[in-house]
Amino acid sequence: MEDITTQQKDDNIWKVALALVCGAILAYGLFYSKNTTSDLAFLVGYNLPATLLIWGVFYAAVARKRGGKIAGLSFLAIFISMIASGLIGYSQQKQEAKQALSEIKSQYSELIESSTDAQGFPKRIERPINTTPKSSGEFGEMERFMKEFMDQMATQRNDYLLELEAIGWNGVLDANRIKADKTFVESKVIIQKAKEVVSKYTANTQTLLDSAKNNIRSLNISESSKRSMLSGFDRGMEKAKENIGALWSLEAKTIKEVENIINLLAAKKGAWVVEGEQILFYNDSDLERFNSYIASIQNIAKQQEAIQRQSVQTVNRNFDRINEMLK
Repeated sequence: MEDITTQQKDDNIWKVALALVCGAILAYGLFYSKNTTSDLAFLVGYNLPATLLIWGVFYAAVARKRGGKIAGLSFLAIFISMIASGLIGYSQQKQEAKQALSEIKSQYSELIESSTDAQGFPKRIERPINTTPKSSGEFGEMERFMKEFMDQMATQRNDYLLELEAIGWNGVLDANRIKADKTFVESKVIIQKAKEVVSKYTANTQTLLDSAKNNIRSLNISESSKRSMLSGFDRGMEKAKENIGALWSLEAKTIKEVENIINLLAAKKGAWVVEGEQILFYNDSDLERFNSYIASIQNIAKQQEAIQRQSVQTVNRNFDRINEMLK
């Protein structure tokens, strides 16, 4: 009877030990695994060396004296647990990725919607971006980076609009202001300051884009994830930098057209008059020149809107494509 009881205890020991090892492997997959693939062939090849190592320790400590059947059974159980752990980890990472993508997309949509007023004119973004990530792990780090990057872009845009407002740019073509500016000194000062502001923020935008790559390198994620993220950032920024450069170039052209208007008015003193909120010309050729500058400004605004609209559509398509991949 005692021999039977001892044998049962020995059987229970290796079963409990094996259950604990397999349970620990599955728990790792649930809470700590960073596996991002469900490719079974990859998981088999990837986990085999680790399985051999874990099984070797288990065999030496528990199963060495229990025969080949138990040794084989324990290896199989550990191997299956390793594969299952990888699949659990993949499922967890997939959910974290979905959460991160949803948060980034939501913040981006709010940012775009709040960047223009009811008439479609640019305005300061009043609602701050919540940069605290709602996902965790590596995807949480990526979510935080993207939110902080969007917040920095929004802050820079707000600062730009504030500086233009501070120098009086919003009223540079106001008819009554022009009427009061007898020598056009104020108008020329505003234009010069506007040129400096555009030049400053063109450089600031480039600096922000450059620093983003350094921020990616400092993220608390694996080196392989950093390489993938940097590669994706570079590809995405190829077209984005082109659009950003075009937008700043068009901003500078707008200032030039306003300068043309002021120069025309200064050169044609006495050939025009302000009535109400309008500038009226006595000469049709002067009026045509004035209208051509206004039309050019309006055309530039349409070009800027088209570029911005195309950029938003591209970003949304990218969101949709990533979302499809996560299904």
